[in-house]
Amino acid sequence: MLSPVALAEEEARAHLRLVQREGALVRISSSPLPHETILIDRRAMILAGRDTPTGRECTVTTSQILIDGVRSLFRAIWDKSADLDTYLHSDVPHVDTEGRRILKALASGLTDETAAKRLGVSPRTYRRRVAELMIRLEADSRFQAGVRTGELGLSR
Repeated sequence: MLSPVALAEEEARAHLRLVQREGALVRISSSPLPHETILIDRRAMILAGRDTPTGRECTVTTSQILIDGVRSLFRAIWDKSADLDTYLHSDVPHVDTEGRRILKALASGLTDETAAKRLGVSPRTYRRRVAELMIRLEADSRFQAGVRTGELGLSR
C-alpha cells in the first residue's frame, strides 16, 4: 500500500506495474501512511521511522496487542484504498477537443510547425498548448505524455 506520492515518477509507476504483473497486490491510499510498517506472520512487527541526521529509528515488537492494533488500522486503510489500475484511471485529467487533436498530432510525429499549421494555430501557441498538456498529464517529456495518454485512454 502506497500513497499517491509513490506515483510521481514514471519509473516508479512502471516498477509498480511490474510488481503487480508478478502477482503482488498494489493499492494506493489517500490516507496518511507511516513511513514503513512490516508485519511478519502476525507475530512480529517493525515500524521504521524517517531518515534523520543521526540515522533511522526503528521499533521492533512482538507485542500481540500492538500488532493486532496496527493490523486493524492497516486493514481499514487497505479496504478504503484503490488498486493501482483503478487509481490511475480514476485520476484522468480533462482534455478538451483541441487538446485531443494536439495529442493526435504529437502521436503522429509531426513537427511543431506542421502540426500548428494543420491545427490552424501559430507554432508558439501549439508549443504552449503542448506544455500545458504535459503539465496536466504529469509528464516530463513528450514521450512520457504519449505513454500517459495511452495509460489514461485519452487516445481513443
